[in-house]
Amino acid sequence: MRAHGVTNFPDPGGGAGGGGINLNGTGINPQSPAFRAAQSTCFHLMPGGGPNGHRLSRQQVAAMVATSNCMRQHGATGFPDPYSVPLGGLPHLNPANYSSVQVGGGEVLAIPKSIDTNSPVFKKASQTCNFH
Repeated sequence: MRAHGVTNFPDPGGGAGGGGINLNGTGINPQSPAFRAAQSTCFHLMPGGGPNGHRLSRQQVAAMVATSNCMRQHGATGFPDPYSVPLGGLPHLNPANYSSVQVGGGEVLAIPKSIDTNSPVFKKASQTCNFH
């Protein structure tokens, strides 16, 4: 992304999908033509080759769902379940609405900004549920 014009694009920070990207505080406009062009060019480099790469096994998807359930059970109210991406590509998500969007093996976990990922409750749930 940086090599294609999004110079302040952050490094992955982890997550259930194998490495989420947090755009908070970066000043990046995910709707800008430069971002969209870089995203289109770099999409194939996503974990698992993006949605057209390998699919996760049923057991791997079940483990992701179990992590989401665990997060909710430990106080991360509204924590989403992962969902499958169609083979045609990533659904139209506006990254500006999410604190983290993680994609891997045909699954997406999009954490809305309404969830405070810096709160003590979220951090404790992350530790308990092994969500990195």
